[in-house]
Amino acid sequence: MSRDDGSRGPGLDPLIHSVRVVAEKDFRDAVKSRALLILGAVFVVFFASAAFFFADQVSQALQNAANTSNASQAQQAQQVREGLTSDAFLNTLTQITRLLIPLTGIVVSYAALVGERESGTMKLLLALPHSRLSVVLGKLLGRSGVVAVPVLLGFLVAAPVFPILGVTLKPVGFVAFALATALVGVVFVAIALGASAAASTARRAVVGVVGLYVLFTLLWGQFSNAIFRRISENTDLGNEALIQIFLVLRHVNPVRAYESLVASVGPQSELQARTSVFSGLQGQFFAQTLEQGSGLPVYLTDPALVVYLLLWVVVPVALGYWAFERADL
Repeated sequence: MSRDDGSRGPGLDPLIHSVRVVAEKDFRDAVKSRALLILGAVFVVFFASAAFFFADQVSQALQNAANTSNASQAQQAQQVREGLTSDAFLNTLTQITRLLIPLTGIVVSYAALVGERESGTMKLLLALPHSRLSVVLGKLLGRSGVVAVPVLLGFLVAAPVFPILGVTLKPVGFVAFALATALVGVVFVAIALGASAAASTARRAVVGVVGLYVLFTLLWGQFSNAIFRRISENTDLGNEALIQIFLVLRHVNPVRAYESLVASVGPQSELQARTSVFSGLQGQFFAQTLEQGSGLPVYLTDPALVVYLLLWVVVPVALGYWAFERADL
């Protein structure tokens, strides 16, 4: 079969229509296979139950302290209750979502294209009025919906749990956390889709994307440390510039960018959120050095981290499409 060059029809209208058709079909297939329903149920149960147990334990502990005969302890419990909000729950939840949501995006998307290549259905799909570009973009939108919708639904169901159990809900921070979590899911959909587009077999796609997952979640600290040592040994930059470079190296990782971004949702400032990756005296030194210098550079602010995450959506898909467009199916 000849390679499709994506030149059917003038203008963008045919492309947009084709992308929409592929995305809708992909999303409907997920509904028919019950993948969307299963993910939705898992996330609803997980987020709602986690919020319930957190809020219930906090409420009981504070109630017991408030009922004590010690006036100072009761007053302290009331102050803690007033200061304790849903932000504390979100900070705890990050340690799970940073691993769970990227893994979900990978599982949903790694076979999106290469699976159809191996089964032969890709040739049938391209025989219809769809270009390779519209197939890639449609798959991206469809699989992103499969991940993002259950995540947002889970947070929506969990939100009322806090006021019901007497814990203050911070709606702005809660919504921002939910959107950032959905975005990191889309990031790993894009990474897995890029691997699926570029790989010739599903096994290669799995190896590539799981390797990246391990790198981002477990090994990035060592990897960025090695790069930073090379830079610091071969330059004469001052402490502030080196710290900024180190922070950029850490936040190029989409998982770390997500963690740092949602850390800003709570009481931490942007500077504290960026340096929280470093524990103890090192983090304090980094924060003090930047505060006493020029402050947090614009490329490490919250909007910059959102841009980094969006680039992780665009670049893997673009590279995957480049390889997919040249592949002999």
